[in-house]
Amino acid sequence: MKFMKKLLAVVLSAVILAGAAGASGIGMKEVQAAQAPAGMKGVWISFLDWQMFLKGRDKAGFDAAFSTMCDVALNHGLNTLFVHVRSHNDAVYPSSIYPWSIAMLNGADPGYDPLADMVEIAHGKGLAFHAWINPYGYRNGVVCGNPALATNANIIAGVQEIVSRYAVDGIHFDDYFPPIGKPAVNDMVASVHSVCANAGRVFGISPQGNLDNIRASSADADTWLASGGYVDYLMPQIYWSDQYSAAGNVTMYSNRIALFRSIDTAGIPLYVGLAAYKAGQPMTSDPGWVRSSTNLADQVDKARAIGYSGYSIYRYSTLVTPSAAAELAALQSRG
Repeated sequence: MKFMKKLLAVVLSAVILAGAAGASGIGMKEVQAAQAPAGMKGVWISFLDWQMFLKGRDKAGFDAAFSTMCDVALNHGLNTLFVHVRSHNDAVYPSSIYPWSIAMLNGADPGYDPLADMVEIAHGKGLAFHAWINPYGYRNGVVCGNPALATNANIIAGVQEIVSRYAVDGIHFDDYFPPIGKPAVNDMVASVHSVCANAGRVFGISPQGNLDNIRASSADADTWLASGGYVDYLMPQIYWSDQYSAAGNVTMYSNRIALFRSIDTAGIPLYVGLAAYKAGQPMTSDPGWVRSSTNLADQVDKARAIGYSGYSIYRYSTLVTPSAAAELAALQSRG
């Protein structure tokens, strides 16, 4: 099993690096990057939320369900949606590169363009819409879908496809990066940033919140925050309370937002990803989530106090989960 995982990593690296050769120089003209907005209050709509609220509907049903989701977000005082559009090397829109999404659309043309409908509905309600992509479709140590699609060239061309056809406000990546090395990933990230800048769109990444784990992976948050040309914002997922450990005496959240702030030598805007899904949930390793009903609100205050300019909640389903209601109400009360 270990041999097969190592072999998969070698094959994957070769495929991605081959694709990178074809992507060299794509969209690398120097342009003025779009500005990440201050006061961002967002929510992630994951492929898991698609499966709960959107999957398997015709156009009328889909539009009605997504409209309701937008209303729920607005009722919680939110202004931005980060919506999964490519999660497993497939897509929720007609693409010349990727097949139709299995996880979100049963792998078949639904007879309409879900991405076009979502952007129109969100914008009609005054919500910003960011297209959320897992760039390599990499999860749990494997590339999902067709591994041959997981190339830098396809990722860059796929972003170009979205920003040239849809009025999305931005492109958003999260923390799934395969072990291909930081230079290959950085080349892809810089190219995607350039494509987005040329189109006047914001580009950001939401890495995991443990910086040691990031540094051990092919993600390179240190470089992305050390100079321009990589991201317009970074949104680390700080999914701990300030009463962490069995004794509840470790200020893990505060420690980790401060660490990301300390490496942001280029002054790249920082947002924070919040673990709303943990609200009210008993956890022996992190008892703060049941000791307080203002974790999220306090976390936003602490992030703002050291220069963070926005946040996003993981994930949409928590907005309609009773155990999270008190936390979300407190968060909304802080503005």
